Amino acid sequence: MKKVIILDCGPSLEEVSREFGQSPEWIMSALEDQGCEFDWIKAYEGQTVENSSGDAWIITGSPRSVYDEEDWMLRLEANIRDAARCKRPVLGICFGHHLIAKSCGGKVEKNPLGWELGSYSISLTEHGKYCPLFKDMEDELIVYESHQDSVTELPDGAIKLAYNQKCVQAFQLFDMLYSVQFHPEFSWDVMKKYVSVRGAAGVPVDDLAVPKSLQGYLVLNNFINLI
Repeated sequence: MKKVIILDCGPSLEEVSREFGQSPEWIMSALEDQGCEFDWIKAYEGQTVENSSGDAWIITGSPRSVYDEEDWMLRLEANIRDAARCKRPVLGICFGHHLIAKSCGGKVEKNPLGWELGSYSISLTEHGKYCPLFKDMEDELIVYESHQDSVTELPDGAIKLAYNQKCVQAFQLFDMLYSVQFHPEFSWDVMKKYVSVRGAAGVPVDDLAVPKSLQGYLVLNNFINLI
């Protein structure tokens, strides 16, 4: 049985979690047919992970920013670098995407093009079209987004896998580090709730229709199949 460590980097919006739970639960639900054993580590509360733990790691999103450089974030950066040396598969999601980039020498900033909130189309690069992370996924697929930070400089040696008009959407580094800006763990209902709550707080939404993502979730399954 594959053991997957979920490194939780912060709670979902209160209005979302009251109705739908937390992102680690969505990840586990999406992978329930993969026969995995999960260990939920709340990194943002100071819980730590042994570098030898698990067959793979998934790093979640967060309400925080990596440039806040809190102690727990810096510990995770060191963990990521150790995982790279050990060739342990790691998938970073949103904040996790930013953390992988920063830990390996990339740059993360508040996106000058503003928020991505809702459903967006992304394009696969030539590398992305043949990358196993995007196996059986179409180019120009719709994914779910909720972020205002972005990777503005990739680490040396990183291979861009996907992008759109807003920012880098996915990259690969050191063979087994994978990173996506979007949220493959979100359901359509979760995404609509984020749009409702953050939209009401003044965050602009580019497409109020919130089209359904039919393939974004496959990233999680494809990642597990890499182990």
